[in-house]
Amino acid sequence: MNTKKFLKNMTIEDKARLLCGTGPFSIGGFESAAGPVPELVMQDGGTGLNHQHFFQRLMKEPPKDINPQEGMHVFFNFYEPDKLTKREKEIREDIISKITEYRGGISDAPGCYPPGILLASTWDPKTVYETGKALGMEASVYRIGVLLGTPNCNILREPRNGRFFEGYSEDPFLAKTLAPEMCKGVESMGVSSNVKHFACNNLEINRTNIDELVSMRALREIYFPAFEACCKVASTLMSAYPKINGVHCHENLWLLKTVLRSEWGYKGVAMTDWDSCKGSTGDAEAAGQDIFMPGPWDHSDIVKAVEDGRLPVKDLDTAALRVLELIEKFSGVKKPDGLTNSKYRKTGDKAAYNAAKEGIVMLKNNGSMPLKKNAKAVFFGPDHFLDSGWGSAEVKTDRTACLSEELGKLLGSKNVLKDDIEAFRKGATAVVIETVSSGESADRPDLKMNKKTVSVIKKLAKNKGKGKICLILNVPGPVELDGLEKSVDSIFAVFYPGMMGGKAMADIMTGAVNPSGALPCTFPVRYEDTPAYLCYPDNLTCNYGEGIYVGYRGYIKRGIEPLFPFGYGLSYSEFAVNSILGTRNGSKFSVSFNIENKSRTDGKTVVQLYASKRKARTSRAPLELIGFAKPMIRAGEESEVKITFDKKELSYFDEELGRFLVEDGTYDLFLGLNGCEDLIPAGSIYIADGSPELKCGPSWKMEQIMKEKSLTDALKKDCAGAGIPFEGLAEMARWFPHMTFAEVSREPGKYKEFLRACKEFKEE
Repeated sequence: MNTKKFLKNMTIEDKARLLCGTGPFSIGGFESAAGPVPELVMQDGGTGLNHQHFFQRLMKEPPKDINPQEGMHVFFNFYEPDKLTKREKEIREDIISKITEYRGGISDAPGCYPPGILLASTWDPKTVYETGKALGMEASVYRIGVLLGTPNCNILREPRNGRFFEGYSEDPFLAKTLAPEMCKGVESMGVSSNVKHFACNNLEINRTNIDELVSMRALREIYFPAFEACCKVASTLMSAYPKINGVHCHENLWLLKTVLRSEWGYKGVAMTDWDSCKGSTGDAEAAGQDIFMPGPWDHSDIVKAVEDGRLPVKDLDTAALRVLELIEKFSGVKKPDGLTNSKYRKTGDKAAYNAAKEGIVMLKNNGSMPLKKNAKAVFFGPDHFLDSGWGSAEVKTDRTACLSEELGKLLGSKNVLKDDIEAFRKGATAVVIETVSSGESADRPDLKMNKKTVSVIKKLAKNKGKGKICLILNVPGPVELDGLEKSVDSIFAVFYPGMMGGKAMADIMTGAVNPSGALPCTFPVRYEDTPAYLCYPDNLTCNYGEGIYVGYRGYIKRGIEPLFPFGYGLSYSEFAVNSILGTRNGSKFSVSFNIENKSRTDGKTVVQLYASKRKARTSRAPLELIGFAKPMIRAGEESEVKITFDKKELSYFDEELGRFLVEDGTYDLFLGLNGCEDLIPAGSIYIADGSPELKCGPSWKMEQIMKEKSLTDALKKDCAGAGIPFEGLAEMARWFPHMTFAEVSREPGKYKEFLRACKEFKEE
């Protein structure tokens, strides 16, 4: 299709229809004056295919003899056929036959993959890329052109958020480094990735109409970087439900045109979240939205907006062309040539397993892990994981690896028991899985653990004998342990680990895999310690009052010690850092060092590089992540590692000047082998070529000048020479500290000594 020529032959109504969903998860698929417009299918799939949505699409014309009750019962128990009646089993077999035919002979169930929080726990771009590639493969098999939610890169700001598990990190650098790899992986399979939700969809409470009050600096430094990075590779972007500073995201001209298009140069398609547009479609289109979902969506207001001048024809054509190009590129998605059922399954299982293996975080180990040969494990409570959250990220499959079964394969089935308190007393390891369900449309009421889990651990602690207790956190985000961490011997965070979580966890528990995940978010001692605690809304306004102090930035700034800090994660190996050396090449800085594995076990470790501005002239986070690496170090060996970062990573957003700036002065560097609370000094760098706007001179504020003796001494000389009382300047500084010297003096060029001192001034 020649999209530009095709567009010229379309009517205004055709173009308007093109910008509106024609089905719940599709656009196009209609006849236009220019010819037939192909259908482009979209589907939720950030953690694997959303079976419910596919089921709805496949069954939009169900057999007449299936009633809705039967259909829903079959769907909810699709992979548990023992719960179905004889007739329902026949219906299921008929559906399986249709699905297999639709997928070109692929009969296996869709895969379930770890969500953003566990992918970020890997601190490994390659693992995220490979997971995206597997998801793209799944989408191609189901003929899905746009895989929604790949990725959800909203910052992990508030741990009660029902969709906390979907996001990547509380840190913008980690999120912007990893999330684009998901986009690249999906798009490598000929499927459109979809970054969402732009922007600040950090809570589920009142999400469709809540007004989020966010400072410009927080938007730019914390909430935008991951989106900007993803927009360099993603073909589609989804706007968010909430308002930001009074304007809904889907009709926010500043957000969609000024930032997304003009500043970032985004060339892809912007679509609404489902049913988010409650006002004028035409006005939202004029503000920069491209597609309105779901369908069938009434396109008449877009036509009307063109007719009455609210929507320029040029803007309509620009959006329509973007959508035509998207349809042209992705509507013909099909199963890759040569993809067999066996290869489909192996590829998905491998990607899901590697992600879980790399991402599971060991939070405590007093030597009880890994389990020794012939060890016994006793499950008290669940013996398997909840693989996914609910909502658009929910995946139904029969490919789940059960933890107890996987442990049985490794330890021997007779050594994996259930509720055997005597075996525990005699030395077996008690395995307690804390499972917290979470998902779309509702936030968690608190961060408390389930009362049953607490009761089980307390009971085991009282009857411990020779036994050990292993607590596994199968949770969407942080939980309060209320001191129980002292009663257990090992703790692991698996979050929602996907279909291979059971196998990966069993391999870690038995030592076949050395854990190497690290937390992408902070675990607080109590919810009240979290930076956003006082800002949780109970109405239609949410004040992001913590500003730039999200996550670990807020804990360190306030001097609050967390339970487990950002970046924390243990290993069966012991590592040490030696021979740290820093170098510079233009705007690039590098920190080289040696990592020594002092143990007898091969292992990976996540090394984090942080920067801290010494004597910052504007409010700054005490620490900011600016780089990381995850090397594999053989037992007893030492390897050289280099982390490189750009000078721009040291910048902050200046709201007054409206851009990112870099201060001159000293920046202290630190390496973290075990999170942001356990740091190794890595030297310092001096920036003398920072932003000109910040150079010492007449543009400095009076309060800055009066803090520097060399500058005030120079001013005193100038005043004395001109017969002007210095006390007058000092008084002005007291009453108007935020006025610049140029504003106060009116003629700064007359102050020669001051100007000379400014040139000679060196930031500390």
